[in-house]
Formats: sequence, C-alpha cells, structure tokens
Amino acid sequence: MRHLLVIASIFLIPFFGQSQEIEKNFKLGFTLSPNLSWSTDDGNRLVSDGSRAGFSYGVIADIGFAKNYYFSTAFTVTSLQSKAVRTNISTDEYKLQYIEIPFTLKLKSNPSDQGRFYGQFGLGTGINISAKKDAVTFGTNETLEDVSISSEVNSVRLGLIMGGGAEWNVGRNLTALTGVTFNNGFTKTFKDFDSRNPFVTLNLALFF
Repeated sequence: MRHLLVIASIFLIPFFGQSQEIEKNFKLGFTLSPNLSWSTDDGNRLVSDGSRAGFSYGVIADIGFAKNYYFSTAFTVTSLQSKAVRTNISTDEYKLQYIEIPFTLKLKSNPSDQGRFYGQFGLGTGINISAKKDAVTFGTNETLEDVSISSEVNSVRLGLIMGGGAEWNVGRNLTALTGVTFNNGFTKTFKDFDSRNPFVTLNLALFF
C-alpha cells in the first residue's frame, strides 16, 4: 500500500507544480480608465460631429495558461459619449453606458526588474444599461437634456479589441498597468441608423 502511495505521489508532483505555477499567474486588479469615443456616419442621415471623453471602471483579471500567454478579461462599467448631427433635425450628444466583459488573449514579454510589455487582441462584449442624449433642435434652438433613448439603442454591443502596453513593478505584490486599446465596434449602436461607436482607451490599472 505504501508503495502505491509513493508511486502515486511521484506521478502527481508535476501536476501540483503546474497548478501552483498557474495560480501564481492569476492576477486580479482594479481599473479606472479614460476613453475617447465617436459615432460613425450613416450616409447623410446621421453625421459625426466629433468625439467626446468618457471613462470605465471595474475589475480586471489575467489568467495564465502557458508561459507568457494569458487569458485577459474584466467586468467594467463603460461610459461612451459622442456627438452627431441628424440632418435637418438636431445636433445630439449621446451618453451611453455599458457593462463590458472582454474576452482577449494577452501575450507578455519575459519579466524584468522594471516590468514587462504586452500585446492584446480579442472580442469586446457590452450590454447597454443606460442611454441618454442632449439635443439642440434646428430652427428653434430648443435644448433638451438627458432625454432617455433606451428604446432607440441596441442592447448588445460587440467590438474588436487590439492594443498593447506595459506592466510596471511598483511593489512586492503590486503591479501598475499602462496601455492603449482600440475597441472597433462592429454592431449597430442605434436601431434606426447604421452607425457604430468605436473608442480608444488609455488603460490604467493596479494588479494586486
């Protein structure tokens, strides 16, 4: 019986070692990141009138599955703002808010004393939780603020994520992340317009 236990232990040691290595590669952190978003044109019916600043906040996680290869995800509340002109009707400033859960692959360089670099690519998924706009009507200059447009906005947003950055060692168990990602939305933002809302994010986070 003891011989069987010894043999079983010998076979299980590599698996325990691998599990401990993967556990060390699991990193959880918090993010508060500014972004810049805009609406794309829908022919002459909806014309982009510039970008607006927003932000996202929440938790992020990197899960290692091989050396320098990570599955990276997050749970964030993301605010996207943009300005567009509805031809002959009004100038609108859209204020949209999503719960974002990205599914990305993150490739990291070998670590150094200062930190490491990374590249990121994957899919962004979002569920709309708030949709409002400020509108200035042509002719009368009537101004409306925080008008709910939830019925006009699609509930699901999907986008292609690509970017990169660096992780900096700032303490024994503390890592600061800085980077830039481009989220290229490929689903329609509005039900009646063939317009999308891509955005660029300056990623700022702390891993513990």
